[in-house]
Amino acid sequence: MKTIAPSAVRGIPLGESRLRSRYGVTVVGIKPMDNDFTHATADTVVEKGDVIIVTGKTAAVEAFAELS
Repeated sequence: MKTIAPSAVRGIPLGESRLRSRYGVTVVGIKPMDNDFTHATADTVVEKGDVIIVTGKTAAVEAFAELS
């Protein structure tokens, strides 16, 4: 799913965010506000307004996309 990055993922490296254990999702891509899509890594830091590509079970991805 493509979604705007919620606050739960902003400002820290993805590897430290523990998204998989907390929410059951993995961020696989990111589009910073003024750049093109690229692969996300454990070192990627997501900022407010970035678009992210998230994968996981449908219910988990939908619940994650609802976070603000």
